[in-house]
Amino acid sequence: MQIVLNTAVAIFPPCGNIISGLWVKETNAQVFPNAETLMPEVEYKFWTDPALVEKMPETMRPLVKRIQTTFPTWRNIKQYNDGADLAPGVKAIATPGHTVGHMSFLVASGGQQLFIQSDVTGMHQLFVRNPGWFSSFDADGPKAEATRRAFFDRVIAEKGMIAGYHFGFPNVGTLSKDGNGYAFAAVKA
Repeated sequence: MQIVLNTAVAIFPPCGNIISGLWVKETNAQVFPNAETLMPEVEYKFWTDPALVEKMPETMRPLVKRIQTTFPTWRNIKQYNDGADLAPGVKAIATPGHTVGHMSFLVASGGQQLFIQSDVTGMHQLFVRNPGWFSSFDADGPKAEATRRAFFDRVIAEKGMIAGYHFGFPNVGTLSKDGNGYAFAAVKA
């Protein structure tokens, strides 16, 4: 079994959503102790940096301390970087801004490409049309915007399809330029 983690946690609430399913709520025991957990190296180093605790808001410190106590003891975390082949036909794409080490993924097969944009943007009705907008969930708003524009331009240039975690259904489609923003066209079933 292999688990691909995009990011360790989100910087702003709701915190720990992504990792909450990996450890037992009351303890630091792993829910899937035999699974290989893939995590971006940049993200891992960010969250396990001892200096981070004092930089975070008081409400975040217990979560950061728990991560720093837990992750180094887990032997099944494998770190990866931009461009890594995570599985046959699945490649990591660095898309920082939402978090320091945020990753998206390219799934390719037989000349077709699907860009899984993770949290490059939220709802397409807002952020695809207005790529200069960013939310409080983005750790670095200006970087998130630059990443969003570059990522969307790549999807268009490579004539790929895109899937958005927060797009609603159907959440797979294509992008096109639309003025200073972009337009999302959902696939038709």
